[in-house]
Amino acid sequence: MSDTENTIPAPSAVDICNLALSKLGESPISGIDANGSLPQRMCYLHYHPVRREVLCVNRWTFAVKKATLTAGEAVDEARHAVPHTLPTDCLRVLEVGAPGWTLRGRSVFCPVATVTLRYIADVEDTELFDPLFIEAFTCLLACKMCIPLINSTTVRQSLLEEYQRIALPQASHFNAVQEHSNDEDHPLLKLWKSSLGRNH
Repeated sequence: MSDTENTIPAPSAVDICNLALSKLGESPISGIDANGSLPQRMCYLHYHPVRREVLCVNRWTFAVKKATLTAGEAVDEARHAVPHTLPTDCLRVLEVGAPGWTLRGRSVFCPVATVTLRYIADVEDTELFDPLFIEAFTCLLACKMCIPLINSTTVRQSLLEEYQRIALPQASHFNAVQEHSNDEDHPLLKLWKSSLGRNH
């Protein structure tokens, strides 16, 4: 059997929705449909907003992109700065290679014509998602769909706490370790190694 045949396919958007639904004790769906069953409609309503929310809360390595921005024609006379329109897929600005920049709406204002930008992109391709991101994503997705599907504030609170205290911190931790995997002095790497020692 070839390595290709052994490869487990990445979960699709429907798979991620079904993982979230399973946390609520709901049956799997076959598709995300605005005119389908209640679970299908809730997945259609919440999937992309929740995906973007989870992308925004951390510096996910798979979602960080770099771009070069060129100034538009308009000039901010008060600050002598010019606007640089953000990429259409930009969800969150991380770094701007210019002094004294400000963000207004979908433009970065700074006093230079061309700047480099690092940002969190609106990644939709599920093959790029790492497993711990998916776990955090499904946890928050289940939380958002809890009331309309099973009408339980208790379950909703439990899912929110799982997301905030376990799923997201764990995903963020290992994402940071991965980003600095060659840095033996990185504090998160030391913390992770010490936790491994306590568990053995």
